[in-house]
Amino acid sequence: MKTLKTLTTVILIAVLVNTASAFNFPAISATANSENELYTAIEQLIDYPAKGIDFAKSGYVTTTFKVDNNGWIEVKKVKGEKVLSNHVKKQLNRISVENPDLFGKYYTIKIYFDFQEQ
Repeated sequence: MKTLKTLTTVILIAVLVNTASAFNFPAISATANSENELYTAIEQLIDYPAKGIDFAKSGYVTTTFKVDNNGWIEVKKVKGEKVLSNHVKKQLNRISVENPDLFGKYYTIKIYFDFQEQ
């Protein structure tokens, strides 16, 4: 009986850990050695939002963000069309920066989304 309880507990813990890890989002690394390289990497990593296709929107999103001391991007301010702005926030929060020289600084980037029918 004790073995059955132990086995059940182990299986339950394994399922919980597996489920919790499924909700973690994968980080996207931006390998950049300068501000310009960081901007270029971000422009390449951010894609056109699926929701934007329904609205056939093109436009700019301007965002100010900080790279924290662990290399994660913290979005501070976003201006632009709502669907595009929300997408940029979600995407930037998934990006980590590897170069410590870029940590602890604020950056502003203007990203252009060009809607093109497929």
